[in-house]
Amino acid sequence: MKIVMVSSEMAPFAKTGGLADVLGTLPGALARHGHDVSVFIPLYRCVDSSSAEFLLQEGVALGPRHAAFSIFRLARHDGVTVYGIRKEEFFDRDGLYGTNEREFEDNAERFIFFSKAVVQSILSLRLEPDIVHAHDWQTALVPLYLKIYHEHQALPRIATAFTIHNMAYQGMFDAWHFSDTNLPGFFFSYDGLEFYGRLNLMKAGILYSDAVTTVSRRYAEEIQTPEFGHGLDGLLRSRHAAVHGILNGVDYSIWDPETDPHLPVNFNAEHPDGKASCKLGLLKALGMDGPAAAPLIGMVTRFAHQKGLDLMLPVIPEIMKRGVRLAILGNGEPGYEHAMWALVESYPGQVGLRMGFDDPLAHQIYAGSDFLLMPSLYEPCGLSQLYAMRYGTIPIVRTTGGLDDTIHAWDAHTLTGTGFKFGPAESDALLTAVDGALRAFGNARHLSALRQNAMIADFSWEKSAVEYETLYKNILPHA
Repeated sequence: MKIVMVSSEMAPFAKTGGLADVLGTLPGALARHGHDVSVFIPLYRCVDSSSAEFLLQEGVALGPRHAAFSIFRLARHDGVTVYGIRKEEFFDRDGLYGTNEREFEDNAERFIFFSKAVVQSILSLRLEPDIVHAHDWQTALVPLYLKIYHEHQALPRIATAFTIHNMAYQGMFDAWHFSDTNLPGFFFSYDGLEFYGRLNLMKAGILYSDAVTTVSRRYAEEIQTPEFGHGLDGLLRSRHAAVHGILNGVDYSIWDPETDPHLPVNFNAEHPDGKASCKLGLLKALGMDGPAAAPLIGMVTRFAHQKGLDLMLPVIPEIMKRGVRLAILGNGEPGYEHAMWALVESYPGQVGLRMGFDDPLAHQIYAGSDFLLMPSLYEPCGLSQLYAMRYGTIPIVRTTGGLDDTIHAWDAHTLTGTGFKFGPAESDALLTAVDGALRAFGNARHLSALRQNAMIADFSWEKSAVEYETLYKNILPHA
């Protein structure tokens, strides 16, 4: 198959989070299965275009004006051709979506333009894909524009897929931005892109793609409920047969303790002894004291309400009484940042904190911690728990989204399972799960079995790529 993916970010070119990681790995997995895969991204200032090849100058209508742009072939990455859309007005700036203080005021215009530019590029470059796969609200108009181009006989029928990576971010803007789409007025309606008087770009991807996917089976079910659907649960239920959950994967060429260059000592499932040295190195890096044998819980997270920090903070005193230490890496909302600094002050030597993004330290936390805490209120897929397991660090998670799909609860009788789970979004439930983990930590046989189970679990992209292949074949026009 000839597959074109469209995304607002892709590792290693431009990244703010997990979306970039998915686009940095899934296309390559599909290419290894013999498919012709290409990806379109905006040519942001941060993208290295020093060796990019200029292909074409093009233009699209953007409201009443003509928006010119350039198409570049950026690179061949992991067997995938990467194209960049250059328009300095929209993409030559610091940040992908905004500054630390606020989002860019013209994000609607920027990504409406990007969707149009990609569709025009597919036409101008004569790519003739079988599948176009768009990701998140920034590209959600692509399936709709492809449909319109086909109806006007400018393009053959192309199958489309749209992936929701996080339902909370839907691309909602004031109604006047609809004029930038150049769509007929009837598309701004309850049955189209209107949402309580505003423009909702994600609705386009849900309504007009042949298949809607999200990043875990549990999350595909959750977003069809009022609790997790953020107002679009009814629309998703109306397209229930087209909604699929396909779990994200891990790039084990990057996340593997046997080869990880960020670790002081490498190790693997057969020879896990090096994990103890990684723990000592982590304690030193974060200035933590106390006995090396004491349990160490790691967290690599955004400081946001979604991540369940309000469940964790009230029971920190109880957790600390159990002799636990915390290694925390992240940043985010100011109130949570202040709360994290307060933990350091209240428990000197027992809580280690690094504020910001530090990729080498993230690897060291996954390798050196005994447990990883993820008490998320919702989690579409989650990657941290998958990284942690490969490093023999046992997840403690809430039963939501991909956390529930990927972690099998520990059973001390059968010595099966890969982590500890709690259901209610309650602090006491979190503490109970931590206590269960600490009991296992105190039993050498149980801890060894848990680590072995976690380290051999396979969440490679190759498995997910097969599921995407099957989905694509089912929506092809001749299928």
